[in-house]
Amino acid sequence: MISPHHLHALAAAWSLQAALGALEAAAKAAIAGAVNGSRGSDEIPIPSQQFGRRHSLGGHGDPTADRALGAWAPGGPDPHAAALGGILRELDPKAALWPGAPGMDPVTRIRQAIPGMSPHAAERTATALAVLDRSARRTLGPWAPPNRRPLRGPIPPTCPACRCRATLHIQTAGHEDAWTVVCDGSQAPGQPHQPCLCTGPGCPCGMEGAVAGIAHIWPRAHVLGAVGGAR
Repeated sequence: MISPHHLHALAAAWSLQAALGALEAAAKAAIAGAVNGSRGSDEIPIPSQQFGRRHSLGGHGDPTADRALGAWAPGGPDPHAAALGGILRELDPKAALWPGAPGMDPVTRIRQAIPGMSPHAAERTATALAVLDRSARRTLGPWAPPNRRPLRGPIPPTCPACRCRATLHIQTAGHEDAWTVVCDGSQAPGQPHQPCLCTGPGCPCGMEGAVAGIAHIWPRAHVLGAVGGAR
């Protein structure tokens, strides 16, 4: 059974993979800039598809990753290359715990293992991947690829759990079939923000395997059906 913990972990994996692709593209630009004497990474190109087709786990022996780790742009080490290398080094031991095809990159290896994890392992994986994703996106700044957008319609959809309007966001990293929906919670005027948390079995969220205390998350199809197919 895919629990909310698994959905959070899968969403974090897809988001991190997109962020690493953008870091790699920026690192390549820095390498080119170091060669031709310009900064090169002031304009981040569209991320290549190299990440996800590495020839060894974590980029070891992969020429792109090796260049990224050693890339120097004018003024010092390129921050995108340094961030990419640091995150890959953190991912390597985590990915090595799970089976995978030869040449599979670490995020794909972890992501493919998530459905078979226990809910507790999926929770810990979601937390670890989210931390790395935030780190990558801080380095990228405005160049970070989008990973979510508000779920809107002619009439703002209502959260299945808290019944608030215009609080749902669709997480769009990865394939469309893997997209998920989350609720940002509510904040009444003059009141602190109230997160939209599951209350466990019987929660209005309607999720199978509901877990008390976890931020609500649904597969995209679940919520789109609940709000009448709004995109």
